Amino acid sequence: MIAIILAGGKSSRLGKDKGVIAIGGKKMIDIVIESVRESKAEDLFIATSTNAPMTRKYCERKEYKVIETPGEGYHEDLRYLLVRHPEFVSIACDIPFIKGEHINAITDFYYEKSSNVSITGAVPLDRLPSYVAPSYVFEYENRELVAFGLNIVTNAKKNLPFVFNDPLLAININTAYDLRYLFSAFL
Repeated sequence: MIAIILAGGKSSRLGKDKGVIAIGGKKMIDIVIESVRESKAEDLFIATSTNAPMTRKYCERKEYKVIETPGEGYHEDLRYLLVRHPEFVSIACDIPFIKGEHINAITDFYYEKSSNVSITGAVPLDRLPSYVAPSYVFEYENRELVAFGLNIVTNAKKNLPFVFNDPLLAININTAYDLRYLFSAFL
């Protein structure tokens, strides 16, 4: 299975291309790329758009494989990518605590479920520290879960969560607060 890192968003809450923001001396895109390279992913692409010109320019300079998406929104870009790739691991470029083992775990779960589903990586809401504001909360089997930006994307109608108990996965860098306080608190 291939991995596609989503790095073409508008970053409207942060005000700058997330992929090229340095954290601990590394650009966010490079942090996620390292994790993908540690995984069993067969290939790696970076999905960018006109919304993130600095990220695209950086990726081209580094000779990463880039796919240009329309940049019309998260779901629209996923549909665009699905036309070209019938299944893939999608990873947001703003989840700096992702590791290769997380990518492998969700991929293994997908294959165990006979590949007729899409999978959403999630963390139980009750595992998050109170100062972490989750981006997207949903309920599954009477449990509140936080989706965090690691998914197996397919055209299947059925979607299942794969639950990780690591609360750090739910930290997405979406705002200046996230960048300044949340991430630095866990370095």
